[in-house]
Amino acid sequence: MRVLDGSGKEAHTGDWVQVSRLGMPLTNEVVMPIGQKDYWNSLKPYNEDKNLEKYFTNPELALYMDDAQFGPAVPGFAPLRIQRNSLQQFDFGNGKDGLAGLLGNPATKGSAFDPALFGNYLLRKGQPRSADLLPIFLTGVPNLRPYQLATGKKGNPLAHGKPFVNNFLPTFGDMLRLNMAVPPTDRNSPDFSSLGLVQAAVLGLTDPRFNANRNVQNIPNMDGFPNGRRLEDDVTRIELQAVSGVVLAAVGLWYDDYVAGSPNPVTTDLLDVLTFTTGVEANDTTFKTEFPYVQTPWRGFDFSNPAGGVAPMVATAVNGRMSDESIKSLSAPSTTFAVTVFPNPTTAVANFKYTLPENSKVTINIFDKNGTRVDTPLNQSDKEAGTHEISVNVSNYRRGTYYAVVEDEFDNRQSITFLVQ
Repeated sequence: MRVLDGSGKEAHTGDWVQVSRLGMPLTNEVVMPIGQKDYWNSLKPYNEDKNLEKYFTNPELALYMDDAQFGPAVPGFAPLRIQRNSLQQFDFGNGKDGLAGLLGNPATKGSAFDPALFGNYLLRKGQPRSADLLPIFLTGVPNLRPYQLATGKKGNPLAHGKPFVNNFLPTFGDMLRLNMAVPPTDRNSPDFSSLGLVQAAVLGLTDPRFNANRNVQNIPNMDGFPNGRRLEDDVTRIELQAVSGVVLAAVGLWYDDYVAGSPNPVTTDLLDVLTFTTGVEANDTTFKTEFPYVQTPWRGFDFSNPAGGVAPMVATAVNGRMSDESIKSLSAPSTTFAVTVFPNPTTAVANFKYTLPENSKVTINIFDKNGTRVDTPLNQSDKEAGTHEISVNVSNYRRGTYYAVVEDEFDNRQSITFLVQ
């Protein structure tokens, strides 16, 4: 535990404790139920609790993608429906058998479902998602049938298909399994997609460049989530599609509205899953062009414009006091109107450096943590475009947190927080 008191002094107590596992976040985000998240996060991948496997084989989230369970309670998930009657015989609803009936079938010999290989692990009665979600998480996916794209299978999911991502390791633990043999997809490529491996599977099934044979090929986006975690990948959507059975469909276990033998497996149910959207289709800012690539997070006082981009909001002071709403509405960082303060924390002098995009009158107001204005170092002062600096004596300020609001006559406005010790 790290504690900072009002003067900025730090105190550290207790031993280091693992509180989060971030290697394969899908488990924490959509597989583990709320009551088990803390426990799962406390474990290491080398000492997994086998009692938690039931959440992979019967994921709680799948209950909200099943009209026979709680599907109608979440209208937003309406396009996401797991297979309850795939190929008119396989039911992947929670508690059902999925592919367990194939265990020991001669057709599985030599496949991952062969009892001599992994059949007893992957085919479990009453645990339908042991065939897809379980290996994705706890072993990785082997390049064995049926874990190959349906391309070339001629309607038989157990047949040899087009090899896909092989990130299998003979270890049982929820770890990041990255196939480094897969080359990255160029960000400027027209094939690049935020749907990661889901889009790679779509291309492998539908694109003439890749679906003409069963040869091993580098399909665009095979480097995407969950084989890797690219910044652009729409991880939330991919996770929801995975729970709704998109992996099963990719290997030939199509959705319920597909009639066995039909030449076109791209049915309405499949399209609903592939075109599902959370409504968030783009980031609210750009990525950096160099490491660490991720932009500096927005501060708590920033405001993101839902119409696109980042827009300043007006913060007004009434009788020398800003309301709580006004404090919360202070503007977001701008590439042309920028403000910094140093040193921070400070004891005597706070130096404010600000950049103006054009000539303007500038005002700087300083407010305490309660929103009361305590100082106005600049008031409608004429300043030229460019960078300026002003030093403010804060030695008489009480110790605590303050907000400086810098604004010009064109309604550009920036706030910055600093601590007086």
